[in-house]
Parts: sequence; structure tokens; C-alpha cells
Amino acid sequence: MVITRSSRLAAALLILGLLVAFGVLATQCGGGDDGDAVATTTSSTTTSTTSATSTTTITTTTLPNGPFAPLTGLYADADSPLFEQAAIVVKISNNSTAQRNGNWRGIDQADVVIEERIESEATRFAVVFHSQLPEAVGPIRSGRTSDLGLLTNLGKPILVYSGANNSVTGQLRSIQSDDLVKLVVDRGTNVDLVRDTDYNRPDNLFSNLVEIEEKYRDDSGTALPLFEYRSAALDERTVGAANEGVTVKGADTVSFVWDEGNGYVRVQNAAVHTTEDETSLVFDNIIVLEVVYTPSTFAPGSVDAQTLGTGTINLLIGGKRYEGTWSRESLTDPYTFLDSDGDPLRLDPGQTWMTLVPSGSYDFTVDAEISALVADLDE
Repeated sequence: MVITRSSRLAAALLILGLLVAFGVLATQCGGGDDGDAVATTTSSTTTSTTSATSTTTITTTTLPNGPFAPLTGLYADADSPLFEQAAIVVKISNNSTAQRNGNWRGIDQADVVIEERIESEATRFAVVFHSQLPEAVGPIRSGRTSDLGLLTNLGKPILVYSGANNSVTGQLRSIQSDDLVKLVVDRGTNVDLVRDTDYNRPDNLFSNLVEIEEKYRDDSGTALPLFEYRSAALDERTVGAANEGVTVKGADTVSFVWDEGNGYVRVQNAAVHTTEDETSLVFDNIIVLEVVYTPSTFAPGSVDAQTLGTGTINLLIGGKRYEGTWSRESLTDPYTFLDSDGDPLRLDPGQTWMTLVPSGSYDFTVDAEISALVADLDE
């Protein structure tokens, strides 16, 4: 199996690469200016006088100047509709039925995936789409009270979900009344959300996000960034430790494994996680956000991730690990990541997977068998 990324993102990166080449040539010919879409930095290190180790580094890489797509940090044309378009959050199953079916659609095209625990250590995905809108996404499942904290800092997104119990429905309708989200829920009419009869309920519900965006454009807002990204102007970062990946244990054992030249490959229960069309899930940034889970007040048996306050953060980027703290003061605030010196920890431009993990459920090791599984993908 060959690792493939979504064709639209690959095209965007190809264009970015061509712009880099053009920018370098223009600079050599004396034609560069501040309006270039990208800039290339050279390696340098700043050493602290109070520490035995370097505190910041500028790596040799290509980073964009603005404007930036809000949920990837990638360059976007100033006239792009992205700057007026809402984020679309889709609740996608990760239960045993979905794993047996392997009928995940569209996840590989997400800007951001947030993996949250729901009950009995099982997880579900809140998948954030913006730069790319797949025509088939799913299997779509229910909303949970944790979603209240995951939706409200996106600038009135559209939430696509299968439904919820009465208490959770009341909470979601409340934030819709506060103009913080637009709800699109299954009403059993095969409008907006459609059942694929090739699969059994409940993991057979899908949606076309191109149609959703067009239909609910006037009822939603403009996407806001969740995180800070490195750019040509903001390219410094604390020195990271070499690291192959992370393993998270819950109802499933999940590893994110660094693969040079591709990114972080998601492996679940000793199998590379792929979509229905066998596209491997590969992301540029992995955020391991340590949170406290508390019993849900509105959904007995469920748990809620507490995403306000502060806690431990680990970023996996480019085969290195960066440790620090995360903070978020209000539901409408983005996340702030700081290193041990209080300096910002910024993501690399690209797609991001954020896993919300309780203390003690993860470690930064990868079994040899899992590493070999990922290595085989390149052959």
C-alpha cells in the first residue's frame, strides 16, 4: 500500500513549491519583494545565557508569507473564498462497527481532526473541514457535550451530526441560539444526511459537504484559527527532541508514527488507519493535549473533555517532540501553546490531528512491529 494524500492538498503543495522556485529565481535576479507567497529560511541557533541548551532554532525550511488559510496556516490567495467560508465540523464514528466496515470517507481531507473520548475509553472524531470539502463524509454519529467546547472558538461553524439525547440537544440548541453554531442534524429524510444501505445502522450515514456549505452559507460564520502556525515572519521554535511518535491506549491502541517525507501515519489496533478508498491517514502535526475527563451531566455513561484552563501539551512535528503547556480562558478563545520559557509553540503549516488524552494514557514510544508496518508503506 502506498501512502497518498488528498489530491487537492497535493496540488496546493505543488503550487506552493513552484512559487518557492520562482521566488528563489526572482531573488537571484534581483526581483524579490515583500509580497512573495513564500520565503526560505536558513539554519541558525540562539543560545540562552542561563541554560546549557539552545532555546530556539530556525530550521532550513520553506514557510509562507500571508495571507494564510485559517485552519492549516498554508498560503491562500487573498481572493480565496476561504476567508468568508465557515468551518464544517462533522462527528465521525470510530467504534468497532466502523472499524470492521472500514467505511470512513473524507477524513483524509480534513484541516483538523479532534479525537475525543466518549465512553468506556472509546473515541469519536470531531472532524473540521474548511480548505477542502469532500462530497462524501462519514460515517456520521451523534453529538456529545464535549462538542460544546470544541465548536465555540471556530467562528460559528456548521455542525453535521446524527442527533443527540434530549439534554445534549438542548445544550447544542442553546449555543445555536447564542449564534455560535449552525446545527445540521439527521431528520431521517435523506436530505443533508443520507443512509448508505450497503451498511447497517448506525454507521451508514454520510453527507456531501459541498452541498452543505452552499445550503447553509448564509446561516454560518467565517472560520477562525484554532492554533498559531509558523510563517516566514514567525519561524522560531524551541529545540525539539528527536522522536518517532506517540502511542495512546484506551479502548483502542493508537500510534502516530513519523514517516520521513510523508508525515505522521495513524495506526489503530496494529493496522494502518485508512479511508474506504485505502487512503492512509497522514497528518503534518500531531497535538497530544492532556485533559481531564469528567462524567457528563447530560449524557449518563459519557465523559466530557475539559478544554478550558491549562495543562500539558506535546507537539509532534517533523520527527521531533516539543513539550509545553496549553491554555484557553474562554469557550470562544483559540488554544495557546507555550514552551517552558513561555515562548509560543507554533505548528507547521498543514493538516493537524489533535488527540485529547487523560494523564497516564500515552507514552512517546512506538512498538517495533508498528514501525515496521509504517515502513512497509513506502515499499
